[in-house]
This record gives sequence, structure tokens and C-alpha cells, in this order.
Amino acid sequence: MPWMTQLFNTNDPARGLFQTRPLHRITLPGTHDSGCYRDQTWSNYLSKTQMQDIGAQLQGGIRYFDIRPKNLGGGQFVTYHGGLYEGGMLTGAGGILQQIQAYFAGLLAQDRELVILNISHFSNFNAAAHQALINAITGALGNILVQHRQSAINLFDAPYHSVLRDANAAMRSRVAVLYDGAMDTPIDAFVTQAAQNANLPPGFFTVAPKYISPTNNIFLFDQYSNRSNLDNSFFYTGMKPDQLAKLTNRVNYNYAPNANWVVPPPYTANWTNNAPLGVAGTMHLLSWTLTPQFSGGEPIWYADHRANPYLADFFSDVNRWANGASYNAVKDPQVNIVYVDHYESHQHNNPFSPWNGLAMPVAIAARMNVGSVGLPNTW
Repeated sequence: MPWMTQLFNTNDPARGLFQTRPLHRITLPGTHDSGCYRDQTWSNYLSKTQMQDIGAQLQGGIRYFDIRPKNLGGGQFVTYHGGLYEGGMLTGAGGILQQIQAYFAGLLAQDRELVILNISHFSNFNAAAHQALINAITGALGNILVQHRQSAINLFDAPYHSVLRDANAAMRSRVAVLYDGAMDTPIDAFVTQAAQNANLPPGFFTVAPKYISPTNNIFLFDQYSNRSNLDNSFFYTGMKPDQLAKLTNRVNYNYAPNANWVVPPPYTANWTNNAPLGVAGTMHLLSWTLTPQFSGGEPIWYADHRANPYLADFFSDVNRWANGASYNAVKDPQVNIVYVDHYESHQHNNPFSPWNGLAMPVAIAARMNVGSVGLPNTW
């Protein structure tokens, strides 16, 4: 579903043309542990998070992917979640890189889609493995990748159309790679050196302040919910109030959750406050993912029954957002990535909507780019 193409020439009085907006004023639907779609009967517990492969997720409208690679040696990589579960292959015939390549080959020349791969949580990696993975990505995706290095463009601040262009101003759908964009994992020496030396290939970007680049530092506000309940209970904070607090009070939260790395000077430990229309250079992620380690059960069940049925309500509830109105990205804390498990478990059902039948997080993200997210029967 090329929904970004459909919005490319639309105009919003408060945000301007979609194609001229920076990414920090655009919302994308994303999947958590995107590669964990294979059925592993003995290890699905806590690990299997999606029911479709990456190709199908792309077709369904997902544009942000959480990719966690495990090095198998010999230039082969698989996705994984925890110590027991292995998901889809990244490399090889039918692997995730080929699925992405095939999806882009099926797009029209006039399509204007952007896909972000956040590749992180490296397992069994050394410098040689990093280089092998980078070579595999560039070899498979080639000119599909964003054609600019981080030294030449601020990925989150540049006008959307410029991210899609090459040096000759030719425009097409593209893929951007956030290389080690996880904020809750330790700093990697290879990525540190690559960021400092600005020697990653075009289309690869690192996030600050975990990695400081000479120019064009970008930021990803990603505060994982790490909750097993939707609402507060007597003992635990629920995912809904947790994520609302994080989005509306960023300054209370550390750049480095779980203290896996030390925030370097001159940055303060905590994030800056929110600002109208989003903060320059920053993408904000809504972590709508229940983690059932306290009460047991598989992530798919929790997504189907506890999380995704209430995603639309999170945005439409007028008692939750500013001025007694439903969520509107023009005036409320920006949500740039709607990040879920089992993304297609619930669909938007409004026959008068341009997004009727789309998976709910895709429909919600598309709607955020043009207006407020009221009750689903109103849009």
C-alpha cells in the first residue's frame, strides 16, 4: 500500500506540503522485532511478535522496521529475539533483504515511499561481521538506499522530497538505515568509529547522543514500554499511562534507558522538553508493545487481546490530550513512529475512509499526517 505516495502532494495549512515536511513532522507505522515472524513452536514464548514476513508488512503499509541481526558466519545473518528464538533470514534466497528488494521492484517510478530499517541488538558481532552485514545491505539494495551520507543531509530535518533524491535530483522511493539505532543497548566500538570518521555508506545513519557524528546528528526518542498491563494496576504502571507520560514529559527520561551507556558531554542526561510540531532532528516513537514477562503468554496473544484493540482509543480519547480534543500532531507531543506487535491484528473499518481496511496502526499513522485522530468512524 503506497500510502506515502498518496499523501505526497497533499497540503496541511499548519505543516505545509507533505513532500516538503521534515521526517520529524511525519508519522510512520512500525513493527517491533519485525523479523520475528517464523513459527518456532518451542520458542515462540516471549519471542514471536509478527505474523507476516517483511515483504507482506511492506505491502501492508509498514514503513519502520526493528531489525535485530545475529551473525551466523560466512556472510549469513538471521534475525533473532532472545537466546532461543531465530526469526527470518536477513541474507540468502528469500531473505529479508531480498523481500525489500522485491517490494521496491514492484513500486511504480512515480511512487514516493520511504522505509526506515533500524538495525540493532547485534548478536555474535565483531568488526568483520559489521562490515559483512553492511556489504550485504548495500549489495542487495544498491540505489534503493538513500543516496546521501550523514555528512550531507540531516535525515530527520531535511524536506521529505530531498531524502528521496540522488545527486542528479532524480527522485524515487528509498530505504534509510539507522545503524545501531537502539537506545537501550551498549555502545558498539565499530559504530562509534564509523560515526566519528563519517565513513558509513550513503543511506546509513547513526543516532545521537549514543553516537556523535561530525555533522547532522539525529535523535530517536525510543522509551520502550516494558509493561505487561495496558492500564495501571495496584502494583504496576500500565503501558498506556507509561507511554503518555514519556511522550508528554520527555525531560524526565534519560537518553540512555537502562543505563547501558553514558551520555557524553555536552549533553545533559535527560531529553529536552517537547515543542510544538515536534523537535528538530528528533523522531518520537510510541512503544505500543506489551511485554508479558510478568504474567506469561506469547506477544501475539497480548497484541491481539490487550494492546491493539485499544490503540485507536489512545488517540481519540478527548480526556487524554490538550484542549479536550483528540490527538492532533499539530499541537500535541509529536508521535513519529507507531510501533506495535502483530500489526495487522485489527483493521480500520470505515467504508468512507481512504484508509478503510488497512491495518489500524497504518491507518492511524496516515491519518496523523493530515489531521486529528478522532473516533475511527469520523475519519
